[in-house]
Amino acid sequence: MTVSLECREVCVDGEPRYIGARAFEILELLVKAAGRLVSKDEIMQAVWPNTIVVENNIQVHISTLRKLFGGKHGWIRTESGRGYRLAPPADPARADRQPAGFEPLGGARAGTAPRKCPLIGREQEAADLHALLERETLVTLVGPGGVGKTHLALEVAAAWTAVHNIELVRIDLAGWQGDTTLESAVLDALGLPASAAAGPADVVRAIGEQRVMLLLDNAEQHVDDLADLCEAIAEANAGAILIVTSREPLRVAGERVYRVGPLPVPPAGANDGDIVECGAVRMFLARARAMGTDIQADPKTLDAIATICRRLSGLPLALELGAVRIASLGIQGLAADLDKSVLSLSGGLRTAHPRQQTLRATIEWSYRLLDDTERTVLCRLAVFPEAFRLDAACALAACDELGAEAVLDCLVGLALKSLLVVHSVGLSKRYSMLEVVRAYALEKLAESGEAGRLHARCASFANGERADTLQPVPAASAQPVLAAGPWA
Repeated sequence: MTVSLECREVCVDGEPRYIGARAFEILELLVKAAGRLVSKDEIMQAVWPNTIVVENNIQVHISTLRKLFGGKHGWIRTESGRGYRLAPPADPARADRQPAGFEPLGGARAGTAPRKCPLIGREQEAADLHALLERETLVTLVGPGGVGKTHLALEVAAAWTAVHNIELVRIDLAGWQGDTTLESAVLDALGLPASAAAGPADVVRAIGEQRVMLLLDNAEQHVDDLADLCEAIAEANAGAILIVTSREPLRVAGERVYRVGPLPVPPAGANDGDIVECGAVRMFLARARAMGTDIQADPKTLDAIATICRRLSGLPLALELGAVRIASLGIQGLAADLDKSVLSLSGGLRTAHPRQQTLRATIEWSYRLLDDTERTVLCRLAVFPEAFRLDAACALAACDELGAEAVLDCLVGLALKSLLVVHSVGLSKRYSMLEVVRAYALEKLAESGEAGRLHARCASFANGERADTLQPVPAASAQPVLAAGPWA
């Protein structure tokens, strides 16, 4: 058995075993104690520092760990009423499966290690991605800006390459200036000779039979260039595994798209226990504490935090920026600030790319990648306050110079580029926007001078007016004409 504290992973016989974040935090305490008794109070303070939880919570996570460490008479010892310790079992056969060292097994190129802040609320996504890497050659993580694609990819890639003892190389395409070919940049990152005009065949030839994982990060600006390269590597280099992070898929043969959404937020009216277990709340509290902010876990405070997390749509970057603000503004001050504009959040890490310094910059990064028609449709659809149907979108956004079929094409493109959220409702779909995207699009709509007309058209849906009072969907379109009634 191997326990990697750096990669936050447990492996049995070389195979990863996935446990929740709380269980791993308890395991880390036991490992670092080196055989010393870890009291229940110590565990409570470390794992739930500002939350009141029942003792049974510890027992649930200890039970999970015990299954991996030899069962009832294995490595995890209980001292009744006191706590737990990690110690060799009395049965020699069980001792053979003792935990190994705590360092990663594989190598990683400088700068490729995951961030030290833990991956919070992504246990299922990490497990899914681990499983995909066992059978796929090219995996693209797709999601909106600020959703944490890079963090997830780095954490999982580092753990996976450590287990399989292969090299990990990360190439951040956000900083690629295009003064050489993309292939030349990849060869340079691999430490291989390259000319400024290198092509896909040069990369394929240079990689050869090497076992390597390439993490091509922030690819949305370069999907056209990257598509040919990734397809060539996936087809020709059996030892290479590719992970791409992007706001839209590459759309090449052999690609497996994995969509990364915001963290779960507590529904309105959730109780205290449900609130503190939500991924968005857990991340918000963790980042606030990292900034030195002491947050009381009373019901009123938790309810206010839950409201903030819903306002921020569970978007990790927004949660991180919000957590920075409460050190100066407090919970109520942050809520008031968000009432003015959710786009006002700023104060990202000094070392982060400029697009991650503010929430507005993150959305602008995506907006600039759209063509003019997509921008127009995005802004018009922002007047829907809630999820809307496809036929309502076509009827609302179409006009003399922009037909329903063009709107349909744009809607598909916006969904692919992670600017529309797609919801399954039976056999049909609904569409919505993250609050931060909608706020930005409404600003742009106001600048265009169309806001009054579009809001009036949207109001006619809510009032149940007949569809024929709106711009009709052409009969040639495959989309149904809007029926009388609300958009949802």
